[in-house]
Amino acid sequence: MRVVKLPALGVDRRLRLPALGRVASISASLIATQAVTSLLGFVYWTLATREFSVGAVGLAGAAVSLMMLLGTLGMLGLGTLLIAELPRVGAAHRQLLLRTTLAVTAAASALLALVVAGGVHLIPAHNLRPISSSPWTTLGFVAGVALTGVTLVLDQAVLALGNGRLQLERNAVASTVKIGALLALAHTGHGGGMAIFLSWTIGNVVSLPLIAWRAARDARRTGDARRTREPAVDFTLLRGLGRQAANHHLLNLVLMAPMQLLSVIVTIAISAEHNGYFSIVQQVSGFVFVLPYSITIGLFAAAAGDQESIVRRMRMTIPIGLAASLAADAVLLPAGGLVLAVFGHSYATAGVTTLRIIVLAGLPFVIKDHYVALRRVQGRTGQAALICSVGAVVELAAAVTGARLGGTAGLSAAWVGALLIEAALLVRPLWAARKDLPPLPAVEPNDRAVLVPDARSGRSPATTTATATGVTPAIAEPAVETLAGGLT
Repeated sequence: MRVVKLPALGVDRRLRLPALGRVASISASLIATQAVTSLLGFVYWTLATREFSVGAVGLAGAAVSLMMLLGTLGMLGLGTLLIAELPRVGAAHRQLLLRTTLAVTAAASALLALVVAGGVHLIPAHNLRPISSSPWTTLGFVAGVALTGVTLVLDQAVLALGNGRLQLERNAVASTVKIGALLALAHTGHGGGMAIFLSWTIGNVVSLPLIAWRAARDARRTGDARRTREPAVDFTLLRGLGRQAANHHLLNLVLMAPMQLLSVIVTIAISAEHNGYFSIVQQVSGFVFVLPYSITIGLFAAAAGDQESIVRRMRMTIPIGLAASLAADAVLLPAGGLVLAVFGHSYATAGVTTLRIIVLAGLPFVIKDHYVALRRVQGRTGQAALICSVGAVVELAAAVTGARLGGTAGLSAAWVGALLIEAALLVRPLWAARKDLPPLPAVEPNDRAVLVPDARSGRSPATTTATATGVTPAIAEPAVETLAGGLT
């Protein structure tokens, strides 16, 4: 790396603000999306608790958790791989790579859903059998899982291409349509839990064509529309990426599985009715986890493989994440009962203790998510996956034990306890990386310095661009061209 002195602007910012700018941009996109979907989700689940029985809400919560888990499994790590690879791929192959990953994800997710739909009838999981009680419910479950996998990959591809607006629009459309579908199903005599699940599928079905049209329209306006004919998919583009995708996939899975399986554990070990209360608690507690998650995704997407960069940014993002989690806890611990009362008195009575316990998971998540972001940038996803796999096993074992001993409150306490132990162990590698960080180069008091890769660094100078505010990662091609080609 070499130091370039830019004309003084009155403040010696060195690397701090430029380094955080890209993280802030990506995180802001995720937070805006989460804010909109959480608000609409709050409305959605409030209506669900008013229009459907607690048992139906519980079954829907378990089915949605399975859908998210199987959709993540069906991604095969391709969503996270796109974050790392799309900015490096030539413009001519980006659309083709996106379409190929979407096709693979849809097929893998549908296959997994079929296996689970049949499997619930072969194991003692009676409370989950309504997800495939007829050919129509089975088809709805499979379609919902496949569409979830596709939208998860698409949302991560948007981040890699630097156009979070389309992600926000797709999620807003899906959430709005989902509310309308829920009310329509409730008022046409569809009162079961799978009717609630079906509204999620309808939301995703409607959102994808709208966003494809929007992306194609933007591409035409900017002159970036595809001008050459090419195959719909090309699986050869994925050659040589299998190991990297597998590591990302395993890591994504072990990070997400415990959280999604908690609802399934409650349904199987206790009852669908108890999971009705627990599912609403999970929806509310999600507000605590969104900012730390968004910050760490922003760290990974903005780091462009630069370990030194991500460690410097962690000096600010870890305190910000911890402070945000503490602030959310300070609100929900005393006011949790009032929040749950919006869904109904029974939800506030049965869920407030569980909510007060589960929101404490936000603090260890800050440490765990930063550890994962660091290992991804270091290219050590395999090691992180192994460590987090052990942690996931411990979390699930603790949750099952807690559910048997103390119901949903016992499950939550045991799960949070396991997370706290993990966080205590993962602090050490974060601290070690911070200690190994070289000092910033010395600069003159009236000058501002930025780091620019040179030929000896092994990275192309095109990966950064000097701007009036510092250095930000450059994305050479417009996002709308890739999205328009990938969705049409």
